[in-house]
Amino acid sequence: MSDTSRSEPERTERRELLLADLDRIDPDALLWWPPSSPDPARARLVRDALVACLTDRQRDVVTAYFFEGRSQSEIARSLGVRQQVVHKHIFGVRRRGRHVGGALKRLAAWLAPRLGR
Repeated sequence: MSDTSRSEPERTERRELLLADLDRIDPDALLWWPPSSPDPARARLVRDALVACLTDRQRDVVTAYFFEGRSQSEIARSLGVRQQVVHKHIFGVRRRGRHVGGALKRLAAWLAPRLGR
């Protein structure tokens, strides 16, 4: 979903939920998942996946978008790139009928066998 298709109340509500979660994170823990998660094994897998299968840029974008609640436009401005580049880092793009790139696809591929899917 692109940043422009979300309404402002939806974005605000999502950001408030994510920021509430951030308040519970131990500053010494990795930013993307609180260690007191209801499923610590799954949280550890997600942290491992972010480190193991994403590039530094993809990890920065995913962390900012999903865990800091920043919009694609905000991330793009901070990185000095276009919003479309941020979107491609997260979701990938179709080229010649194939899905190419995208942090979510890489995360899903890495996590699937570890979660028994």
